[in-house]
Amino acid sequence: MPWYHAPAATSEFWFGPSDTRDAAIAKGKERHGPRFWVAEGKPFENDLNVFEPNIAPVVDRFDTLNEQNFGEDGEGGPLHWDEDACADLSRRLNAVFAAWATAHGYQRGWQLDLRDSVEIRPVLTLARAEAI
Repeated sequence: MPWYHAPAATSEFWFGPSDTRDAAIAKGKERHGPRFWVAEGKPFENDLNVFEPNIAPVVDRFDTLNEQNFGEDGEGGPLHWDEDACADLSRRLNAVFAAWATAHGYQRGWQLDLRDSVEIRPVLTLARAEAI
């Protein structure tokens, strides 16, 4: 799981990702100075099942575009949409949409699912404390 860094544990924005904790710490020091937070996390995934089992908008669009081909009384067109056929179409459209969304980065959500964050700060030794 990737690592992220932020100036505070309650930060709204976390920066990353980094492949390792050490890489996140190095980037955090560059961006935030000696004191910041790191956490392991991953982006939430968006729900890509946008074609509901009830695919009425697709059916309506098909009928609207093709009604001139159904004959005067509609005898040449689909008289009804079979429930199994609609469920199959929904599954297929969702699979195609999910592949497209993943290829273009739409599967990733904006927010992160972060694990326990840890503060990174300079270690104050007795020798350093006496010098202050």
